[in-house]
Parts: sequence; C-alpha cells; structure tokens
Amino acid sequence: MLILFTSEESNSTEKEQLIHFFENGLPLLHVRKPGMTEEELKLWLSRFEEKYLRKMVLHQHHHLAEVFPVKGTHLKESFRSKKEGLTEYIERFQSGGFTVSSSFHDPEKVKSEASAFDYVFLSPVFTSVSKKQYEGQAFNVEIMPGKVIALGGIEADKISKTEEMGYAGVAVLGAVWLAENRNKAFTEIHNEYRNVYH
Repeated sequence: MLILFTSEESNSTEKEQLIHFFENGLPLLHVRKPGMTEEELKLWLSRFEEKYLRKMVLHQHHHLAEVFPVKGTHLKESFRSKKEGLTEYIERFQSGGFTVSSSFHDPEKVKSEASAFDYVFLSPVFTSVSKKQYEGQAFNVEIMPGKVIALGGIEADKISKTEEMGYAGVAVLGAVWLAENRNKAFTEIHNEYRNVYH
C-alpha cells in the first residue's frame, strides 16, 4: 500500500495538487485536518468527485463517511485509548463496507491490538521529515500480525528498506509536502514504491 497524508493546512491549490497525485497513481489519501470543524471538512470533501472520494480515509468527523462515499476511517491512538465501545465502533464501520485503520508507536501494542484493523501504521520508522524531534526506531515487523504500514521519514531511497523490514507498504507526509517540487517528489516515491512492492 502507498498512502499519502494530506498536509494539515489547506490552501487554494490543494485540490488541484491532490487530483494531480490521484491521476498519477496515488491509490489512497488519508485526510488529516485536525483543525477543521465538521462543516469545514464537509465543504472540503464536497469539492471532490466521487472517484477521488473513494480513495480517501477520514481521520476525524468519522460519521461523514456515511454522507460522502469515502473508503474508510482512521482512529488516532488517543481516540482509540479513550473510546468506550471501541470494538462495536470499529465493527459498525467495517460492516458498512469501510476500512478502519489506526496508528501505533509501540510494536508490542501492534502485536496485541492490530488484528482488529484492516491495516495499521507504526511510526516513526525513520527520523521524521516533518517533525524533527521524532527519531527513527527502525522497527522490524516481519513477525507481526496484520498489515503494518511504515510511517515516519519515508523518502524514495528508504522504500526498499521498509520492504526488507517486513512492512506491507509506506505512508508519506513531509517528503512530499515539504519538497520544493511536490510533483517530482511524489513521482519518485511512487515509482520506487512500484519497483519495490510489485
């Protein structure tokens, strides 16, 4: 799996930029906009055609998955730890045909909790591009259950290493959004991902 996280900030060129990525092979976009109200996220989603929405996963305002034809929902670690009736919450979305994913920073928790999800992120695998204080942990996941996606410091030249470490794919944020030429950065990551994982 190749996943791109949205930038937290939105701007006037974001829609065109994301459509460019979709049209050039992006299979899955995680919509992470922590500062957006429900109404703002509704407006943001309403600007995209259905064929693009079907490749999106929501990090907040999960109930909008029942309004827009998105692919799934994502549960942050903090949400997961506080949510009462978590199993029922996950099953409600999965039985509706949505994927449900979550984030982990501890490999032991992946071993015990990941099986409830369609796929999970483990981070930081490498030192983060966007959050310099996140030192890479080089977690090896070859013997872990479920689909584990590498997150943290993923750049084109690290993708082959993630496959060797047992990951089912990679998720990218800073390597694209902080690049001088975002299209070029995405193309390099996409090409390398296809070379390594297909």
